[in-house]
Amino acid sequence: MRIPHIISKDTHIAYQCSPQSLDLVGEDQRKLLAEDIEWDKDHCPTLVDYSVQAISEYFERNPLLNDLPGQDRDYLLEIVSTDLPLELVIPLIEDEYYWQRRYNDKFSTIIIRKPKVWTWKSLYLERHVQQIIEEAQPQHKDEDTFDEILTLCSEYVRRLIVTQLQWWQPPLTMEKDEIPEIYPIAHINFTPIFLKLPLIEEFRLTYGMNNVGMDFDWNMFKLSVEDCQRLGIALLSLPNLTILRINRTVLEYKNCQALMQGLIFNQTLTELDLSNCQIDDEGALCVAKLLGSHPTLKILNLSNNCIKQLGAEGIGFTLLQESCAQLDVLNLRLNPLGNEGTLGIMRALVRCDIPKEVSMSGVLFDDDTPMKVGKMIKINKGLKKLDLSNNWFGEDGGTDLVEAMEINTTLEWLDVRDTDITPYQAHKIKKFLIRNRKGVIVMDEEVEEEAECEDDEERVIKETVYQDEVAHEESENAEGPPQPPPSQTSTSPGQ
Repeated sequence: MRIPHIISKDTHIAYQCSPQSLDLVGEDQRKLLAEDIEWDKDHCPTLVDYSVQAISEYFERNPLLNDLPGQDRDYLLEIVSTDLPLELVIPLIEDEYYWQRRYNDKFSTIIIRKPKVWTWKSLYLERHVQQIIEEAQPQHKDEDTFDEILTLCSEYVRRLIVTQLQWWQPPLTMEKDEIPEIYPIAHINFTPIFLKLPLIEEFRLTYGMNNVGMDFDWNMFKLSVEDCQRLGIALLSLPNLTILRINRTVLEYKNCQALMQGLIFNQTLTELDLSNCQIDDEGALCVAKLLGSHPTLKILNLSNNCIKQLGAEGIGFTLLQESCAQLDVLNLRLNPLGNEGTLGIMRALVRCDIPKEVSMSGVLFDDDTPMKVGKMIKINKGLKKLDLSNNWFGEDGGTDLVEAMEINTTLEWLDVRDTDITPYQAHKIKKFLIRNRKGVIVMDEEVEEEAECEDDEERVIKETVYQDEVAHEESENAEGPPQPPPSQTSTSPGQ
C-alpha cells in the first residue's frame, strides 16, 4: 500500500508493532495483518496508477497537475521528473515536496545556513541563481542574457550568496594577435542582475574561484577598482538590502574607496561585513566615512583587515560624532591595532554609549594597554559584551580588570580567555558578571553552580552532537600509551 508523502514517516514508526507484541501466543497464526503496509507490494498496479505514471512521463507536453484529485496529485508529485524546465514548474508547482526532491537531486546537501523564513522552493531557486552567476563568463557578458530566468525567480530570491566569480579569459573566436599578454582583471556586472532581483535582502560575495586545479593563476583572485565601482552602483538597485557581506577577498584601499562611494548613498543597510579582506588603515577611514553618515547601520565587522593605529583612531573619532550610525556591534578582532590603535577605540568608548558589543580579540596589546582597558571599563556605561581574548594581560592586568569590574555594573559578558590572568581573578570577574546580569550580589557558591551548569551544557552537547567523534578518540586513546592527566586551567568567565 502506497503511503502518500503528506503523511509523516514518524507515523509509520509509531504504529509499528513492538517486538514484545510479536512474541505473544497466536501472533504467528494471524492471517489479517492490519499493520502491514506492504501487503500489496506484489499486486498488479491499478489502472489509476498507470494513468498517473503516464501523465508523469508526458508532463512537459501536457501538465495536468491541477486536473487530478488529491491522492493522485500527491502521487504525481512523488514521481514526476525533477529535470523539468523551470519555465514550466515555477508558476505551476508550489508543493514543497517536489522542490525538496528537486533540491536533493541537484544539490544534494544544504551547505549554508537557512534563513528564519524559508521554503524549499525559495532555497532551490536561490541556489540555482547562485549557480548561473558563478558560471557566468565576463568575456561574453553572460549577465545580459539572464533576463528571462531572473524574472521567473525574482519573487522567491531574497538572499544571494556568491562564492566565486569567473575571471576573464580570451574567447575562442578571438584571433591570436588580439589576445593580450596580460589578461584584464574583470568580472561580471551585477547591475542587470540586481535590476531583475529587487527583493534581495542579503547579499554575500567572494571574489575568487573554487577548485581551479592545474589552471591556477593569481589573477583569478584579484579585484579591479572598476569592479568595485560597478558593484557599489549596482547595490543601489536593491531597495530592500539590509545585509552586505564581502569576505575572503583581496579588497584593498582603492577597492574599498570605490565601493564606499556607492554605499554612501545607501539608506537600508543594517549589517556590513568586510571581514578577512585587506582594506588596511586607508580603507578603514573610508568605512569610517560611511559610518559617520549612515542612518541604519547596526553591525560592522572589520575583523582580520590589517587595520592599525590610523584606521582605529578614525573609527574611534567617528563614533564620537552626533551623525554617527547607532552601532550595536563593532568587530575589530585579529587586526594589529597595538597599544595606540586600541587607545583610539578606548577614547571613544569612555565618551559615548555605542556600540553595545565590541570584539578586540588578538589585537596585540602592549604592557600599558590592560591598565587603559581597565580604566575604560570603569567609566563606560554602554557596553554589554566585550571580547578581549588572546591578548596579554598577566597577573597585573588581571588585577586591573577585577578592580574595573567591581565598579562597572553594566558589562554582562567579558571574554578573557588566553590572557594569562590567574584562576582566582577569572573567578572574581565571573562573579561580577553574574551580578551585573542578575542585578544582585552573588555568593561564591552561586558562581560555582553556574559554572557547573555551563559544564553540564557542554557535556550534553559533547554526548549528542559529537558522540561519534568522542567515541573515535576514546578508541584511539585505548590503543595508544596511557595519557597524563589534563592540566588544571582557569574557567573562562562570561561564557
